[in-house]
Amino acid sequence: MSRFKNKRVLVTGGTRGIGRAAALAFSSAGARVVVAGSTAQSTAAAVAEFDDASITGVAGDIGNVNDCRRLVQNAIDELQGLDILVNSAGVFQPASIEETDEDLWDRIMNINVRGSYFCSRAAVETLRQNRGCIVHLGSESGVNGYGGSTAYCASKGAIVNLTRSMAMELAPEIRVNAVCPGVVDTDMARRGFAIDGVQEKGIQQQRDSYPLNRVATADEIAASILYLASDDSRFITGESLVIDGGATVGK
Repeated sequence: MSRFKNKRVLVTGGTRGIGRAAALAFSSAGARVVVAGSTAQSTAAAVAEFDDASITGVAGDIGNVNDCRRLVQNAIDELQGLDILVNSAGVFQPASIEETDEDLWDRIMNINVRGSYFCSRAAVETLRQNRGCIVHLGSESGVNGYGGSTAYCASKGAIVNLTRSMAMELAPEIRVNAVCPGVVDTDMARRGFAIDGVQEKGIQQQRDSYPLNRVATADEIAASILYLASDDSRFITGESLVIDGGATVGK
């Protein structure tokens, strides 16, 4: 399949989890991809594991504005332009309001919100020239909100409204959408939902709470990202697509 042939894609957080799955899916569909990882070591290891000439990497701290500018520019230089930006980098750490101090709040907001905003800002000029698109990684938690993960919910709620506002401001040249997954079976989710340090126990509890009796795979979320980045969704902008296996049906 080559529906993204000659398309140039930057995926932040592309070395693991949903971002990794999206990078592989774009490459399989004909795109050239740059993945952004947090360190030179982790990024190089991921690119070596991909073993795919159409995927290269760049490293930087997504919570740092200067790094956001640099990694976006490096991707543009590498790809000789940019058509699609996927803001997949994120962090999840459950914590109540009493447990969330300034350092944890800043870490979650910087990576989940600041990074998405400033990577988008750095890419706007090129994306506008190419009539490109942006796909943010939100969360079903940013639509509904839950106790015990207040900073995370706040960060993903910000992504939902950021998506709406950016879509209005950047239209008609740039489409902006988000995917809002429920629980996805990734290393981040397994660590975050672990019960008494047992990851499988926590993930099983999440599976049992879903009408479909399972959580999502990273590949399923990647497929939705590709849909929102494709011409199949060319009349969709400002939307946050909730992919939660029915977890919030009737709520």
